[in-house]
Amino acid sequence: MTTDARNPAATWFLSSEDGEPEGQVYRGADDAVPVVGETLTGGRTWESATVLRSEELPTACSIRRFKVTVRVVSGR
Repeated sequence: MTTDARNPAATWFLSSEDGEPEGQVYRGADDAVPVVGETLTGGRTWESATVLRSEELPTACSIRRFKVTVRVVSGR
């Protein structure tokens, strides 16, 4: 995955299965859309998490936005 915070194509708003906020990440055009089963690394409170589901939100300022539910695989 690439992350381009200077010129993002998408923002992912992460939450746990319980609905707790897990932060947000920016993605470039090549990986703007979340993929179920994908592994994310380097969260605020976790080392790795798996994408369980995603929902596209309305676009804002030409940036795609997604609500992404993750399952923490390993914590810090």
